[in-house]
Amino acid sequence: MEIKIDLPADLFDAQFPEADFRARVRELAILELVRIKRLHEHEAQEMLGITRWQLVEKMKAAGIAPTEEVFGRITDELNRAIGRRRAPGGNGGLKK
Repeated sequence: MEIKIDLPADLFDAQFPEADFRARVRELAILELVRIKRLHEHEAQEMLGITRWQLVEKMKAAGIAPTEEVFGRITDELNRAIGRRRAPGGNGGLKK
């Protein structure tokens, strides 16, 4: 897919080349597709030609939680709930 954006040419110069802008817009578009679950993280990594850890850093910078963090939070929440449930007299916050 190709998207064309009509921008004045004088926005770009040696300090801000059009090619750099084009690459950044592409990166942001790919990250947005990850955010809305249209692309998997491994697909984004491949499309951007970067390492897993570089992708994780870009995702974090864009406010997207990487899979490892999401699963980590879910695991922590589950372990806390199990711990409360197993505690003496604990019902895990559930009403009987």
